[in-house]
Amino acid sequence: MARMLFIAAGPQLFASLSEPFEALGGYALHALDPDDLGRLQNVPRDAAAIVDADFCDAANLARRLRALGLVGKIIVIGDATAAAADAALSRPFRYADLLAELARPLNSPNMEADLGIRLTEKEAAILSRLMQAEGAIISKAALLSDVWGYGPNVSTRTLETHIHRLRRKIESDPKRPRRLLTEEGGYRLSKFTG
Repeated sequence: MARMLFIAAGPQLFASLSEPFEALGGYALHALDPDDLGRLQNVPRDAAAIVDADFCDAANLARRLRALGLVGKIIVIGDATAAAADAALSRPFRYADLLAELARPLNSPNMEADLGIRLTEKEAAILSRLMQAEGAIISKAALLSDVWGYGPNVSTRTLETHIHRLRRKIESDPKRPRRLLTEEGGYRLSKFTG
């Protein structure tokens, strides 16, 4: 089931975010009008929100979303002072950074800041997809489809190459991975510890 993602932003930012999120899959996008929050009912627990500080009063909207029961991640774009938000990205921001913030569980480490790594968009998309699975195995075909949009009959080594590069960034010993694990038919993430 797709994770509900509210986006409070002007038409241009909403459109620029819609395309990559729809290509990635796993998210049901909903435009959020701050003046029409009364319509929101039964907000799913795992829902998240992206709030553009140039579009509305981000701190006020974040507080109102919390009051409505949103417990998922709230990310503010453009204003690091939104107290009720879980994360803030300043402009210009990379889609990979936004995706990594959405995928990161609340109160979990920021890999790029804490581990001193910089992820490419595809690396962030791979990690995001694996984090959504919460430890379950994701097949190679599913990753190729979700991250690159490839069909089932495509033969490529691009996934293995990206996994190799990703392990060099997140593993203390990439030859003996403890975080990004290869399983029969696919990959899975263990907990990001130590």
